[in-house]
Amino acid sequence: MPLFTRTAPAHETWTPEGTVVSQRYRALEGVTVLVFTADTGQGASRYAAACLGCTYRADRNARGNVMTEPEAAQDANAHATACRAVPRGVPARPDDTEAARLIRTRLWARRYGSTPHQVRLSDFTGLRVDLQRPTAWIKDLLSEIAQADPGFLTATPSSSGQGVRFTVQPFARP
Repeated sequence: MPLFTRTAPAHETWTPEGTVVSQRYRALEGVTVLVFTADTGQGASRYAAACLGCTYRADRNARGNVMTEPEAAQDANAHATACRAVPRGVPARPDDTEAARLIRTRLWARRYGSTPHQVRLSDFTGLRVDLQRPTAWIKDLLSEIAQADPGFLTATPSSSGQGVRFTVQPFARP
């Protein structure tokens, strides 16, 4: 048995579950900054950047739009040139309760408008490094939430007949 055994993957090569990492940048102190997309298997990919040394996460550009791969790469590179965090290793995978809380928090923020908000899997791209869950897990959780609390999240069959559409309902206004 070797004296020094690595039990966790190296942060330089780690890929969070449910993502496809397209680029990696090295920050000043050796921290890895990922450029990734969610592995949704659908249409145009939306990208995000995440630092494995600090809490930096970005899934929107300066105009508030979802990022393309070149925009996410530029953002990750800019962060890598300024980040002074030391490597923390691979983030711990949260348990299912904590991962569900992250999703509910993201959904809850959408309730403050006056109209229903259609939920897309891309709404969770920026959370994928923290969630470390596949797309199927997220869909199952959304279905569970819709069944348990239809006043918060509704599920309806999509117009194409394939899949389900989820919609966050706004707070009831008097």
